[in-house]
Amino acid sequence: MIRSVWENNNLISYILLPFSVLFLITIKIYKLFKREKDFSIPTICVGNLTLGGAGKTPTVIEIRRQLKKHLKNIFVLTRGYKGVKVGPLIVNENSKAIDVGDESILHSRHGATCVAKKKVDGAELCKKLMGDLIIMDDGLQSIDVKKDFRILVIDGNYGFGNTRIFPSGPLREPINDCIKKSDVILIIDKKKEYDQLKNIPEEKIFFAQKKISWKDIKNKDLFAFSAIANNKNFYKSLTDEGFKIKKFKQFSDHYFFRKKEILIILKQAKEMNLSVVCTEKDYVKIPREFQKSIHQIKLDLKINNSRKLVKKILEKLKLKKFKF
Repeated sequence: MIRSVWENNNLISYILLPFSVLFLITIKIYKLFKREKDFSIPTICVGNLTLGGAGKTPTVIEIRRQLKKHLKNIFVLTRGYKGVKVGPLIVNENSKAIDVGDESILHSRHGATCVAKKKVDGAELCKKLMGDLIIMDDGLQSIDVKKDFRILVIDGNYGFGNTRIFPSGPLREPINDCIKKSDVILIIDKKKEYDQLKNIPEEKIFFAQKKISWKDIKNKDLFAFSAIANNKNFYKSLTDEGFKIKKFKQFSDHYFFRKKEILIILKQAKEMNLSVVCTEKDYVKIPREFQKSIHQIKLDLKINNSRKLVKKILEKLKLKKFKF
């Protein structure tokens, strides 16, 4: 897995350094000729600095949940990664992951979700539908929709990897550049110290913890499978809760399962008398005819001082003042 290759400096990382310089130069030139478009709708962008997952989706879900107490018409805007539909479109109960992407289906379970390969088109649709607020899932490095509040999400277990720019490392842009433009830095499951954060104002840094939940799993001997950016995290979260993983199958991030693959998993699990589990994000990609035989493990996020964070967001966006 390439993400693990980027955890430390190695020969491959050194060989790729010239390409990282070229990547940086290309990005800087691109920024000279692009400008963000203002749609006059308060817009929050939740993104990360590294390639691969950091916890953006559960962060967006939790931020929306908190802000729904104050705003009625919130839209999550996403590119619908790996989905074939170009959009812009609003995800509905008949939408399929193959069309709009797995994360979009997940977001739609919590409220209005707009999918658009071109986010400016998606923001325009949200505006037409009288949106009070847009929350962008990913896009800290993109120059498209004007962002009024930026949240940088950091996976506390992975950090910044080897701290090098792609392809020599996992970074999408220099660390200091991203930290400087971010209004909030959210560290999930803190496991490491980050020297780059020592000079950042304390009120800018927040922490959060992930917690999994499930229903009706009586047999704790498992056949688990997942197709997320960090499958190891899913494995560990299950064992931490006392589950015994007898068999584990991992796929690449956002992988769309074939019917044949699901049948093989179910057959092997039955032969070994195992409960079958997967992540909630993977569950939405499983054909409905098999879903009743598979348990979905949901991921919840608890943000420390969430009231303080919500207040910070509302004040920065110059929205109506609320009592806390």
